Amino acid sequence: MKKFILLLGTLLLTTGLANAYSMPRWGVTAIDVYLPESGFATPVRQAFEEWSKVAGNKVRFRYYSTRFASNNAPIKVTFSDESAKYNLAVAKRMETTGYFMNMDDGFINRASLTVYSKDKNGNDADYRDLYGSILSEIGYILGLEKVYGKCDKGDEKTIMCQENIGKESVITPLDRRLINEKYDRSSEDIKIQKSKKSESKK
Repeated sequence: MKKFILLLGTLLLTTGLANAYSMPRWGVTAIDVYLPESGFATPVRQAFEEWSKVAGNKVRFRYYSTRFASNNAPIKVTFSDESAKYNLAVAKRMETTGYFMNMDDGFINRASLTVYSKDKNGNDADYRDLYGSILSEIGYILGLEKVYGKCDKGDEKTIMCQENIGKESVITPLDRRLINEKYDRSSEDIKIQKSKKSESKK
């Protein structure tokens, strides 16, 4: 019986953590990006700026190419001359759970984006496919979830569909709505809310 209760408790905790990780976002509005010089730096910057624009500048980016930035910028972009294993751009994000019962306390605090100059067949990257891949991965960096399987919600499409990465190069109305819902409150609002919760627990 004790083993069953322990297992149930573990499952509930795991579920709580999974929920906490399902809606991360950055806790700041201006994010530093390490963007080294490259022939592919332009589409990367354009993709970052496009997300900033559709989010109504609720999240903005500052670009640096110094060695200091390569070690300290929260977002680090890397360019590779190798062939991509899957997509032309691949991103990772580091998240904090905060108080996992409160979804708004789950923040992203670091991310990386690798851009490949050749596709999985060794051919030079096509600009349109490259831009679409970058756009999708930046959406992931900002907290949108990658969608697997059926990628449409009714008649709405999302650029976050894993099967279509690189095939779409425009942020959709659904993605625009999702990113704005995620960043509709400033990080300061969330800090105030957390402070009030801490006071109420005393």
